[in-house]
Amino acid sequence: MSSTTRIKTVYNELRPVQRRIADYFLGADFEALDASIEKVARRTGASVASISRFCKTLGYESFGQFKRTLSRDLKYEPDTVLPIFAVGDDPELSIKKVFSEAITNLQATEGAVDFGAIRKAAKAALKSEIIYLFGLGGSGGVAFLGELLFAHIGKKAVSMSDPYTMVVSAGHADEKTFILGLSHSGRTKPVIDAVRIGRKNGAFAAGVTNYASSPLAASVDVQLLTACHERKIHVAQSDSMVSQLTIIRSVYMLAASKSADKTAQNVNGIEKNVQALIRVPKEYI
Repeated sequence: MSSTTRIKTVYNELRPVQRRIADYFLGADFEALDASIEKVARRTGASVASISRFCKTLGYESFGQFKRTLSRDLKYEPDTVLPIFAVGDDPELSIKKVFSEAITNLQATEGAVDFGAIRKAAKAALKSEIIYLFGLGGSGGVAFLGELLFAHIGKKAVSMSDPYTMVVSAGHADEKTFILGLSHSGRTKPVIDAVRIGRKNGAFAAGVTNYASSPLAASVDVQLLTACHERKIHVAQSDSMVSQLTIIRSVYMLAASKSADKTAQNVNGIEKNVQALIRVPKEYI
């Protein structure tokens, strides 16, 4: 994972002084990286000790190691994120910003992905008799798409975005249940409550979230982390849903690749039925 990706992954969990340090390095150029730790402290209004702790929070042993890594990342990873939606933007520019942010968040998530965690989640999905996908808002929409994906390989999957339904369903979970809890912030209470109830009843749970230290991440067997540095557009969040869906598709694809030959044959048959049902025959085109 690149140093900039590490900063973006933990950004919203940082204290104010740490965010000032993070902002300094996210906007840094090569000249800024020549500064000593004392000079960085003066520029950010932080103490030398705070900067050292910031580096350790990101997983670096020292300020020097962090600077060397960031310098390398700046050389090979140009910043592709444009400020999102300014009043008076040209429509074409606004569209480019949407794509730019989505691409950047997907690249960051790819850099942060834990392939071992995805393998564990796929194995649990295959072993389960039923899959519950819990999510509210945009995450609820992703949960519904996840339900459709797992249905393609013959898994009984149910997505839920109603808090009451989540809790009731989790109350009936057992060791043959696989639960996927989705929350960008990792702090969506109904999702966390349902996941905890399900695990208490023996279910295996995975959490799709952006924050490794969030309550959801602490409540699951496997963390499936995205790495989105999101902005808010008025009251709507941008595109964490794209990264969430990509994580779930990764679990689905791995599970599908490990499915029995009979399942693959069924999938092919289903695809033929779908084509016959909803596609216009070529002779009508």
